[in-house]
Amino acid sequence: MLAMGHGFSAVRHRNFRLYWIGQIVSLVGTWMQSVSQPWLVLLLGGSYIQLGIVVALQFAPSLALAPLGGVLADRVDKRRLLLLTQSVAALQALAMFVLTFTGVIEIWHIMVLALALGFVNALDMPVRQSFAAELVPRDDLMNAITLNSASFNLARVIGPAVAGITLALFGPAFNFAINAVSYLGVLTALRRMDPAAMQPIARPLLHPSIRSSLSEGIRYAVRTPTVLWPLVLLGGMGIFGMNFQTLLPLFARYTLNLDADGFGALFAAMGVGSLLGSLSLAFIGSRRPLVAMILGGATSFVAFEALLGLSRAPLAAFAVIVFVGYSSMLMVNTINVIVQRSVPDELRGRVMALYVTVFAGSTPVGGLIAGAVAQAWGPPAGFLVGAGVTTIFIGLAAWHLVVRGKGSVELPGRPVVSA
Repeated sequence: MLAMGHGFSAVRHRNFRLYWIGQIVSLVGTWMQSVSQPWLVLLLGGSYIQLGIVVALQFAPSLALAPLGGVLADRVDKRRLLLLTQSVAALQALAMFVLTFTGVIEIWHIMVLALALGFVNALDMPVRQSFAAELVPRDDLMNAITLNSASFNLARVIGPAVAGITLALFGPAFNFAINAVSYLGVLTALRRMDPAAMQPIARPLLHPSIRSSLSEGIRYAVRTPTVLWPLVLLGGMGIFGMNFQTLLPLFARYTLNLDADGFGALFAAMGVGSLLGSLSLAFIGSRRPLVAMILGGATSFVAFEALLGLSRAPLAAFAVIVFVGYSSMLMVNTINVIVQRSVPDELRGRVMALYVTVFAGSTPVGGLIAGAVAQAWGPPAGFLVGAGVTTIFIGLAAWHLVVRGKGSVELPGRPVVSA
């Protein structure tokens, strides 16, 4: 019972509880759209490269604009800004529904709307990444981060599983409509929060220029090993290893010969593993060395991704992808935690914007590379090549965090975290 209470300690705080529940509702719809959009590209006769372009457009704006979103996150009321960004995202889902339902949808429409959502996410994601620090006291921050990830991955179990069935029965338009309506969950939660209960965040009376603000966040990240090298690892993984939005629909349809519900189930199986990885960190993360969890999760991910690339039987692929999801989320969440614990509150938005830039901004490059590799050698090659290249980044991170760090790293203002 004590462990259970520890695992959900952040839920004691009303503002976080509202946000967490609202996020689950909204993210189920988001995952239904995430599964339906690439499938729709394939139904419209799109090529491997076109699918990669759609994925790239959805995340490309984060490469340039997420740092600016981080500057904004450190200067404005995050709750009000999220109300705006989430409302615009709901309109994008509504546009996807109308175009698909009326039968006029074309691949170029999907590309334009993917790019529009990319601009919204470039602003929205840095704010959401730093918002948890205002919803709970610092002692519960790690738990809040991991529970946020758990909600994301719970939705990744439910959303694709439901989406696969509804895709087969009603088509993609139905799932886009569900996503548009699901935004009411998080919008309602944001409106019902008590602003007076937010954690106080110190802000200067006079802000420096945007350029100076950006430079301050970048300098801090570069000179802090527990920020820099986890982000280098995350970038390498994002570009070469974690291209599932591009590769998984191709792998499901052309390698495993699965239909829409099978594809949804495959995505859901990865979500099961990711959810377990998130909950593992929520319950045991504070009692384990974070650097070891990052490197162990990354190494396991590479091994299971290679196994996935070698799988040709659906049953084997379903089993392996659970472990792909588990290890990837254990690594990603632990990177999030160690970066958040390494940064002072006044820089949180800008540094977490770098996290978003690396994580989401690596997706456009990775999507195009994965699409090109799949086009040349088939979808399984995308997994195998990705697994091979990402081992280089694991070696770099291990060298700087463990070997050069003498087996431990110091979190600024925090206890030593042993590797």
